[in-house]
Amino acid sequence: MRGDSGRLGGEEATVGSNVRAGMTLGRPMEAATVAAPLAVPWRRRMTGLLRPLFAVAGVGMLALLVRKVGPHELGSVLLGAAPWLPWVVLLEVGRQGMDALATRASYGASAERVPLRVLARAQLIGTAVSSMAPAGRAAAEATKAALLSPHMGGGTAAAAAATSQAASLAAGGLISFPCAAASFLLTGWSVFTLAMLGHGVVLVLASTGVRACMRAQGPCAWLAKRSRRWAQLTEQFRETACHGPLLPKSPVLAFLGSRTLQVAQYAVLTHAVGIDTSVVQALFSQGLYLCALAVGSLVPGQVGVSDGAFALAAGVLDTTAARAMSVALLGHLVQLVFVLAGALTPLVWRMPGVARPASPSPACR
Repeated sequence: MRGDSGRLGGEEATVGSNVRAGMTLGRPMEAATVAAPLAVPWRRRMTGLLRPLFAVAGVGMLALLVRKVGPHELGSVLLGAAPWLPWVVLLEVGRQGMDALATRASYGASAERVPLRVLARAQLIGTAVSSMAPAGRAAAEATKAALLSPHMGGGTAAAAAATSQAASLAAGGLISFPCAAASFLLTGWSVFTLAMLGHGVVLVLASTGVRACMRAQGPCAWLAKRSRRWAQLTEQFRETACHGPLLPKSPVLAFLGSRTLQVAQYAVLTHAVGIDTSVVQALFSQGLYLCALAVGSLVPGQVGVSDGAFALAAGVLDTTAARAMSVALLGHLVQLVFVLAGALTPLVWRMPGVARPASPSPACR
């Protein structure tokens, strides 16, 4: 009996220690929740407070614009343009395909490890994040990296996400130059022209800067000294970052294809609302959207910001404020379709877990 009680006590102690270990390792969210008030940086808390305020401000601005231009006139324009929406949605599907192709090209030779269905799923989810989160494109690339990292490792996925972000910036900057030229033809050296030209220069410089920082030895060496796990990830990161030229050609071309399809979208939308459309006006509308995207990066979906920009540019497009606003509103509607699709994707399209690959040695130092 004494031996049995001793064994029983030992088993209880072992079980107790396992339970405590399980609580420590198996429930990290509980510990994170307890430490959240101390762990959350003040910038993140500030962003969490500002997002709802900007969202309310955007909706309020949209309501004021609708009231000013007249809801009845706006409604009749939107109803007349509705038959053209399937074509815009089809062009958006093409854009999503080009964006996914750019993401795949950012992985270089490692892209063969990612099944196409996994990439398509990540693209849908990333689209929803891109439309609703602040700094949407960067947040979308980070989301896609998290979804694709099990197939190639966290460091490689992070570097590919940064490369894709840099390529997106470069493509947005390069397409801004013909948009600025179109604005010059329509308005001369106006605020619109200068804004689009400055937008293009800033994005191209930012893209080059991101890629240069990715290849720099200092940041990676600093991270490697902080943690053994980070050292392993930085090796993967630098191997991917050192691959190819400073501006990656294939991802930039893919994103340029996506922006070209977006110009076609605006050509369809402006024609649908009754504006006499030309290539120049379609490029001007694209440049106007890109500038509104930069200004309203904290507003979910740029609601109210892009609408105000198009209403302001109604005279340039030689149309009424209601018709110009309808272009932005129809764009929001198409955007909403893909946001809903991306939000539902994790619920209806699940993927089995995969083992993470071994970390390769760095290609350059």
